[in-house]
Amino acid sequence: MAQSKGTPRLDSIWLSGVAPQPPSAQSPLSRHQVVATAIRLLDQEGLGALSMRRLAADVGVAAMSLYWHVPTKDALLEFVMDETLGDLDVSVDPDAEWGSQAEHIAQDLRRIIREHPWMSQLAQSYAMVGPNALAMFETLITLAEKGGFRPPAAYRAVGTLVNFVLGFAADEVKWIIKMRESGLKPDDVKAMWLPPMLDALGNNYPRMRVNLEAGEAREWDDHFAFGLSCMIDGMRVRADGNG
Repeated sequence: MAQSKGTPRLDSIWLSGVAPQPPSAQSPLSRHQVVATAIRLLDQEGLGALSMRRLAADVGVAAMSLYWHVPTKDALLEFVMDETLGDLDVSVDPDAEWGSQAEHIAQDLRRIIREHPWMSQLAQSYAMVGPNALAMFETLITLAEKGGFRPPAAYRAVGTLVNFVLGFAADEVKWIIKMRESGLKPDDVKAMWLPPMLDALGNNYPRMRVNLEAGEAREWDDHFAFGLSCMIDGMRVRADGNG
């Protein structure tokens, strides 16, 4: 069985063919039930708590029964990642400006990762090629082409945008996890982090110190909104030059 240790993988259950479901007489479960239970476990206890044995206990079957539905743990993780992406709002308003719609999808992707912090780790380890992920990319590429990008520039622009969201969220969820584990609130973290950071900077890093003193640079919502607007504005300018 393939091991899941966070190593990037080039293969995918979605590209190799999804295992068939067993006849209903052989199993009272469905893959949807298995995946939904795994998501609840991940949300409650994190990625480290998920094992096929633990999942089987939670759904009330023998561990081997799970392999009718998910051939490997890697496949399970791909299924849960794509299932979670199904919560994305990828609807398109034909009358709305393309950049604002792309921005909305990016914001929604960040929301999903914040709600399911383990998603950040999976996105770093598995290809986002399930049907819900592909629906997201298809919509974003359609919007980019509407804005003036031509193939393959539309794909490159969308990949850059999604990578920005994933990278930002990966940094953000580290602190979300730390706060959950410690019981601290955002203001507590800020009070603990900023004074020693300023002391460490001293006079050796004057521009960084001035910027931190001018306003908290790590207010996550403002920081993300600023970066995302830079991304979308840059895409608009580049699209005006036909990609």
